[in-house]
Amino acid sequence: MSLSELEARRARIDRIDSVLVRLVAARQRQVAVIAALKAGPDSVRDPVRIAAVLARVQSTARGCGLDEAIAIPVWRELLERSAEAQQMLIALARQADRSP
Repeated sequence: MSLSELEARRARIDRIDSVLVRLVAARQRQVAVIAALKAGPDSVRDPVRIAAVLARVQSTARGCGLDEAIAIPVWRELLERSAEAQQMLIALARQADRSP
């Protein structure tokens, strides 16, 4: 592989990364909206929902040729960070409700 081909491939990855970041940001906005709909911090992690999301990711990954060894850990991390963000947002909302 020539240096110019390597640079072209890396530029393509950079463009893909930009799209991924925008999609994750859109997902994060939905996570924040959903946090406002949840009853409290104990309702943030739903094991049934997590299993369904991971199963859908696994199936989608298989269908498009994404290695599950990449997809599943990435989504587990995404789900965990999303849950932490929701807990923080719920805690902040509760503090705001208690403020005079």
